[in-house]
This record gives sequence, structure tokens and C-alpha cells, in this order.
Amino acid sequence: MKSNKKSIRKRIIIWLTLIIAAFIAFTGVLVLSVYLGVFGNLPTAEDIVAIDQDNASLIYASDGTLMGKYYLINRQTINNELISPYVRQALIATEDNRFFEHHGLDLISLGRVIVKSVLLGKTSQGGGSTISQQLAKNLFKRKSYGALSLPVNKIKEIFIASRLEDVYSKEEILTLYLNTVAFGEDVYGIEAAAWRYFNKPSVELNIPESATLVGMLAANTAYSPRLYPERSATRRNTVLSRMVLQGFITEEEVTNYKEQPIQLDYNLMDMNRGIAPYFRAYIRRQVSQILKKKYGDTYNPETDGLRIYTSLDIRLQSFAEQAVAKHMKKLQTEFDNHWKTKEPWYQHPDVYQKKLQKTDAYKRLKAEGKSKAEINKELEIPHTMQILTPEGEQVVEKSVADSVKHYLRMLNTGFLAIDPKTGAILTWVGGINHKYIPYDHVLAERQVGSTFKPLVYTTALNNGMTPCRMFANEQRVYEDYNDWSPSNSEGEYEGWYSMKGGLKNSVNTITAEIMMETGPANVIALARELNIDTRIPEVPSIALGTAEISLFEMVEAYTAFANNGYSVNSFGILRIEDSNGDVLYEQGSPQYGSVAFTEDVAVQINEMLQGVVNEGTGRSLRSIYGVHSDIAGKTGTTQNNADGWFIGYTPDFVAGVWVGAELPVIHFRTISLGSGAHMALPVFGQVVNKMENNRTLTNKYLSPFPALTDTLLAALDCPDFTLEKPDKNFFDIVKDIFAKEDSAAIAKKERRKDRKEQKESLKKKEKEGFFKRIGNIFKRKKNK
Repeated sequence: MKSNKKSIRKRIIIWLTLIIAAFIAFTGVLVLSVYLGVFGNLPTAEDIVAIDQDNASLIYASDGTLMGKYYLINRQTINNELISPYVRQALIATEDNRFFEHHGLDLISLGRVIVKSVLLGKTSQGGGSTISQQLAKNLFKRKSYGALSLPVNKIKEIFIASRLEDVYSKEEILTLYLNTVAFGEDVYGIEAAAWRYFNKPSVELNIPESATLVGMLAANTAYSPRLYPERSATRRNTVLSRMVLQGFITEEEVTNYKEQPIQLDYNLMDMNRGIAPYFRAYIRRQVSQILKKKYGDTYNPETDGLRIYTSLDIRLQSFAEQAVAKHMKKLQTEFDNHWKTKEPWYQHPDVYQKKLQKTDAYKRLKAEGKSKAEINKELEIPHTMQILTPEGEQVVEKSVADSVKHYLRMLNTGFLAIDPKTGAILTWVGGINHKYIPYDHVLAERQVGSTFKPLVYTTALNNGMTPCRMFANEQRVYEDYNDWSPSNSEGEYEGWYSMKGGLKNSVNTITAEIMMETGPANVIALARELNIDTRIPEVPSIALGTAEISLFEMVEAYTAFANNGYSVNSFGILRIEDSNGDVLYEQGSPQYGSVAFTEDVAVQINEMLQGVVNEGTGRSLRSIYGVHSDIAGKTGTTQNNADGWFIGYTPDFVAGVWVGAELPVIHFRTISLGSGAHMALPVFGQVVNKMENNRTLTNKYLSPFPALTDTLLAALDCPDFTLEKPDKNFFDIVKDIFAKEDSAAIAKKERRKDRKEQKESLKKKEKEGFFKRIGNIFKRKKNK
């Protein structure tokens, strides 16, 4: 019996020896095969040195605030000194506590893991792969080799790790690893993770924040502090305990940290979210154009880690986004209540059908060969979907048909502000939500309504017409232009308006008469000088804003009013740097156009447009929104209330607002709700109101207009409206005063003539207080 037992034991030992020998031989052959490149060539030292990972380009506001990124892979590569030391300590303590003692492969740690983790089941031990091996896996992705996939890939990583150790220092490996590793949610590298979860750069991460992020490396979704905060806190505490064991921090420090919940400052920054997404999309196109023109295809904003510094004022942008959100929520509620269950497109049913037919669901069902009736029936079936509402994103039960109707009813907006002295774009809100409606309404061409009228009046002033020229408020038929007969919004046709009164009160009949005298060609020529490149038809109806022009072009055109006749070319990019900080592009000095009109004309139009705000169609800026700064501006309302506009400005700030539905056939039915004063002006009013509560912004952007000279005061000192036909002599006097020559001798002679004519006029016509104003003018001149 004993002999048999010894024989069996001997055979077992022999077989075990043979198996181990075979395993060792197989392993040796496998290792040699990997080394010789049987499973693909290993990266050389040159390949490792040439490692070049895609990096996100960063876009900053004018004050250095990070606004967003352009990327294919959300990674930000940073230097070692910009990584929090606590992150490096937590990483070493958790993933590779003998990191500085091995050359890529740590047999001691590997043995410890096998004994304690595999045999004894102690899961608190770290993994067997060194940081260098993990880095090798991150840099050179694993491939499939069938049943040999795991051993071959592991052997490859050991060789690559050794070569990494040959090429890079330990600190460089740590930095490369932390710039490479994934943190879930399509986030790569410690810098991108720090911004995503704690809204700060890596260098500012504290001990518990560092431990939280390093803890995610074991399983970035399972230990996500956003998705599973309690589980993440437990993992964070494990990392903190290991930092104590390695002597990086003390037990006393950790005790307090372990008791605290994870305090996230989650900041999801993608193409749809973050600061000014519409502006960032615009800048992305501008960057590509600039770099392609200068460097060809050398640079790619999605991969090359560029630094793009913009002109955006982060405070004004915040004010604008808040104002848009607040006002558009209120306006949408008004719009829905206005129409109630009736569809706004009930007179245009084809609008809904065309939209429905453009949906992916309709196209899919049509491709399946279903009839129109079958498709419409299926598209009426509700299902769970996420939609945009005035209250934000909501998950609802709706059909595709209901969804189409929902978005057709939705109002949208655009807001743009420019510094007229430099051309710097200060704010840009292209719509209510970039994720659901990425179409940029700052760049959309819509009928501009009465915001175009100042160009008509400016052309007239430039051609010699005076602000006190009187026009009869009559509805006329212009036979030479297809019997065009413009009407006033309130349907009132009586009395006489001065030129400035016609603009202040946005009287269509007066504007039409001025256009007839000025000529469409001259107005269009002025528009071209003011950077409006959109094609404008040469018809008189453009005086009332029938031309379709973008908010961008209109705001840029208005900069000429603030600049005494010079329009300025706007820009949004201050500087572009490459990943090393070398400047690739820098904005030069402001680029002004030619003199579109004289300074005297600018002063007059500015005074007239201040009247719009003080007493005219824009007066709610004062009465409702409490704006007290000097503001000039113009409301605009298009046919059937389809588009509401307001453009306002100071000598240092020009801003415009557009509001409307996607399709012009969808609109309010009443002027009280659909006017520019109701739809658009409130956004401007709320923004400026907030600016006035900030002394820095007030001093920078809300400076007053210069005081008028006596001559210009005289040219503007007349009534806006009178019921009776005025005496022409009065306006000849005003015209003479304004048109006097600069020569002192001639000016003196003209003043004598004016005094004589004024005295004669006063003797003949003593009507109410109409002529008292001109008398006061000359009394002031006489005393002077």
C-alpha cells in the first residue's frame, strides 16, 4: 500500500513538474513571440517619444473665464506643476505604492496581490498593474488575439511599460498618466475631470477632491460622485486611508474629511452647455477661417489644444442669458394663453404638414411603404420623450405629431451687444436653448420693421432735410409703386408731424413720405456703408422694414450712430495661441468704415432716437424697467406682428434684440402683444437695469451723450405733432439757423437776418405757444 501511495505521489509530482515546465516553456515562447513582433510590432522608443494625443481647445471670455471647449476627445494636457500634489500622492498610494522603486514591472506588488487579493480575498489591496503598465494600456489600445488576448496584451504592456521607463522620468510618467486616464462621461485627464466635477483647475484640488477623482479610476462609472455619491464617498475614504498608510497625510487630517459628504460643483461643458454656446459655435467657425487662411490645414481646433481668447464680457453675457430666460418664459406663457387650444397656423395648415414630413419618424415610415394616412395615424401614438418647455427640459408622454406642434408654437430670440468704439462683441445669445434649437437667431435674416427707419431718416438728414421739417399725416397711394399705400399701426391719420416726431412715434406715413423724397437707392447706399451686405430690394417699402436683415448686421450698422458716422467692423476673437502659448493670431486695432454721415447728422439722429426712449415707442424702458441712463433706440414690429425688435445704444454700448417664432405665419394677433416694445424691448431693459446696478459697467458702457450746441438745439427745437398746418416760414428759419456757414462773419450776418425774420414772424403769427420756442432760441443768442 505504501509503495502504491509513493508511486501515485511520484507520478503527480512528475505530472505537475511537466505541466509547470510546459507552462514555463509556453510562457517563454509567448513572451519571445511578443517581443519579436509575432503579434504585432511593439512601439519603439521613437514611437513613445512621439506620442501626441488629441487635446481640447479652450475658449475664454475677456476676463479669462473658461467658457467652453472644442474637442473630439475631452482631454486637457497640462504640465506637472499644474497638477495638484494631492492627486499625485493619492494615485501613488492607491495604484502603485512602489512606483519610484521599480522599472515598469513590480514583482513584489504583483506577488502581494496574488497572495492577499486572490488567495486571501482582501480586496483592499491595490491592483497588480503598475502605473506604467496602466499608462501603456491607455496609450496603446488592446487588440483581440482570440484565446491568447489577455496574456498577449499583458505581456505587451510589460514591455511597453519598461520602454516608457527608459524614455521618461518618473514625474513625466505620472504626468502623462494623469493626462491620459479616463474619468467617465467622456472625460479624459485630471484637468478635464477637475473642471467637470469641481469646476476648478487641477492645481486647486484639495485632499478630499483629489481622493474622490483618483478613487474613480478603479471603476469610473461605479464610483461616479454625480451618479453614486455614497458609493463614491466610500471609495474616497479608502483612498484617504491608503494616503495615511503611505505617510502622505495624517490620521487627524483624514478623520474630518471622511465624515464630509462629497461636495460637487458639477460643470458639464459641451457644445450645447456652458457659457454662450451660440457664440462659441460662431467663434469655432471664425477660428477655422482665420487659421486656414493663415496656416492652411496645419491646425485643428478639435485636436490641437489651442487657447482662444474672446471679447465676450462674462458679466453682460450672464445678464443677457438671465433676461432672455426670464422674459421668454413669460412671453411664451402669454402666447400659449393668447391662442389657447387654437393652432396659430390654422390659416396655413401646410406649415404643420411640411414640418411633420421633415421628421425622421415620417421619413422612416414612408420608406417602409406606408400610406400618408397610415403614417399620420402612427405619428399620433404617444410615447415617452424629452422636450424643451418654458420651465426647462421635461420628460413627457407625447406623440411625434404633438412634438411638432409644440415646437412650432415656440417663440425664440436673439440678443447681441457690441462695443461701438472697438467693435468687440460683448454678448451673444442666439436662442433659448442650443441643444434643442441650435439655429442661431443672431445670424438669421428676418424682416427688420421700424428698426430700419433710422437709416431712412439719417439719409434724409445727410441730404439736407431738417428735423423740424413738417409732413402731413395722410395715407397716400403711390401709383408708381404698384399702388403701395402704407398705413399706420393705430390707424390714425390726422395733423402734421415734424420729421423728428415721425421717427419718435414711428409713424409709417411720415417715413414713407421721407423715403419718397430721399429715394430708396440713397438709403440702400447708406446701408451698404454701414456694413449691411444683405441684398435689399430697391423699393420704397423698405422704409418700413420689409427687407430681411440679420440682427448681427443691424446692430453693427447702429454702431455708426454711436461713433458719429463711422461704423465699426465687429470681432469676437482677441487672440489665438497654440498649445505651447505661441501666438497664432491677434486682433489688431479697431477697423472702421468710411464716414457714412457727418457728425452733425449723428448728433441729430442720436437726439431723435433718445426721444423714442424718453417719449416715444420705447418709453417703457423708463416707465416699466426703470432705466435712467441716456439711451437712444428704436423699436420694430413687422407685418402681422411676426417679428419684434429693439435696438438701443449709448456712446459705448450697442445692443439689439429680436423675438419671434420660427415661421413668420405664427405670431400674436394684436399689436399690444406682438409689438417690438412688448416682445423685444423687455430683454434690453432688464439687461441695462442690471448694468445700472453695477458701477463698473455703468462707467464703462453707460456714459451720457454729449450736450448739444445751441445751433443743434435750435434745429431740433420744434413740436413733434400739431393738428393745424404749420407756417412754412417758421421752418425756413430753423433751416437757415442749422445750415449757417462756419465763417464767423457770415454767421453773424445770418444771425441778424434770422432775428429780423423772427421778429416779423412773431408779429404776424401769435398762435398759442408754437412760436415761443424759436423766440427763446434767439433770446438766448441775443443775450450771448
